[in-house]
Amino acid sequence: MSVLLRPFRADEVDELWARRRREIADGSSWGPSTHEEVAERVANSGTWTDTPAGLLFAVEADGVLVGDVQARRSRGVLPGGVVEIGIGLYEATDRGRGIGRDAVAQLTAKLFEAGEAHRVQLSTDLGNAAMRRVADVLGFGFEGVLRGFMPSVDGPRDYAMYGMTETDFRDVRSAWTSTS
Repeated sequence: MSVLLRPFRADEVDELWARRRREIADGSSWGPSTHEEVAERVANSGTWTDTPAGLLFAVEADGVLVGDVQARRSRGVLPGGVVEIGIGLYEATDRGRGIGRDAVAQLTAKLFEAGEAHRVQLSTDLGNAAMRRVADVLGFGFEGVLRGFMPSVDGPRDYAMYGMTETDFRDVRSAWTSTS
């Protein structure tokens, strides 16, 4: 399977807005809340911005848009050189096929190889076994549990924190099976 990170295309704005509206209806409080904000993120994808999206790429698998990855370096929140990444695959049928692993590997490699980070971190819901497996397989170190971290309609959720330093990356990169 071929996984590609690329900027979003302008013709994908309406599809992304429709997806975002469903997330809002399901109670998601994160991300853009208007069509205009989605269009702005699409227009700026592939380049660093000072918006919460930071650096945003579309994830394409075998020529089909299946999700997105983001890198955030929030000034005043994260120290310089520390980047937090996230991923979203849109359909359950795309999970468990290695797409997320390859996309996270490619983004992590881009950040370290471009000198954008000396540390890359990610966090995920404790119950998200698939994302926790991705972090483990790629060599991110488990650093602990962020108790009551993420707001949800059912109350704050605990999240697992993972991190990788530039030295870690050099040590594990050769073991990755993806062609980042």
